Amino acid sequence: MRVFTADSICDGRVVDYDLISAYDYDLPPELVADVPAATRTVSRLMVGAPQDEAITHHRFGELADLLAPGDLLVFNDIRVVPARIHARKPTGGAVELFVVDVVSPTGADRWESPATVLTLSCMTRASKPVRVGHRLVAGDIVFEVLRIDHGIAEVKVEHQGSAASLLAAVGEIPLPPYIVRRRAELGDDEAQPLDAERYQTVYARRPGAVAAPTAGLHFDEALLAQLDHLGVARAAVTLEVGPGTFRPVTAERLSEHEMHTERYTIDKGLGDAIDACQGRQGRVIAVGTTTVRALESEVRRANPFEPGERTTDLFVTPGFDFGVVDAMITNFHLPRSTLLALVSAFGGIEFMRQMYATAVAQRYRFYSYGDAMLIWRNR
Repeated sequence: MRVFTADSICDGRVVDYDLISAYDYDLPPELVADVPAATRTVSRLMVGAPQDEAITHHRFGELADLLAPGDLLVFNDIRVVPARIHARKPTGGAVELFVVDVVSPTGADRWESPATVLTLSCMTRASKPVRVGHRLVAGDIVFEVLRIDHGIAEVKVEHQGSAASLLAAVGEIPLPPYIVRRRAELGDDEAQPLDAERYQTVYARRPGAVAAPTAGLHFDEALLAQLDHLGVARAAVTLEVGPGTFRPVTAERLSEHEMHTERYTIDKGLGDAIDACQGRQGRVIAVGTTTVRALESEVRRANPFEPGERTTDLFVTPGFDFGVVDAMITNFHLPRSTLLALVSAFGGIEFMRQMYATAVAQRYRFYSYGDAMLIWRNR
């Protein structure tokens, strides 16, 4: 689903919001966070109120002061799987497998379902292409390449257990490319011990993501307890963040970009929690763009919030009519990205330009391990 406001008047200029160049900005490379803050809640939090054109600055640990009893926080409770596997070809050549999904077993619990033989869908990286029939070895685990389609390899592996247990044994946390590049520029190790803990939310439950829902990385148990005490309700949706979240927009226009598809699961009680929040005049606050995408996809269904598994290719751009989310907590996103288009639709593109310019000027930290913003919806 795509919604565009093609031409808008801003400061006397005609701005075409369908052009990807409308979502560009200059970011000094030193503002890309390659490691997390010392503690989760010490991250900075910029708060934007588009209706008042107001921007204020806080620490994330002050979030309880910015919310009210009766509000509802909706989290994406997906767990990041250690999807990167370093293997070897029979010739000894190195190959990286990046597991993006479980082909078999099937179903919503496919990552945790026990099996004797697993089939996995993987992206691969090697000096020479991986071929059908190759047997790739990682430790004492053998991955047999069954087929390759559009650069994605389907591999079979004999393993007594689940895909989650297999990856826990041989995989490592799949950090975003910009963190890997930044660490390389600084001469640091690509993988660091703290990543296993800090590139995971404290409330992560169901495995299946190859990228973290990073807005949630700022919450710790103490802050959640403080919000509970305040009377802020909590609910969750599960959206499997896939590698498409890092895919750049190569088209000149957003309307020409093919949006990636992701799975999400609605559990019993989410719809009731939202109804109760709205009934008491509370505000629905989505933690992360993935949560926004799932909630706004679901509210457009004929029978929204019935328990079950779905897929979404929703592409949120300026002109989008938000149906349920009143505020969003999110990190600072890549220029020329679909995520920046989403937050621009939510807060208004010119106000978002102002917030990002302020963030650069105030030396906020950007991207997955960076600081956060709380945006109230532009009504």
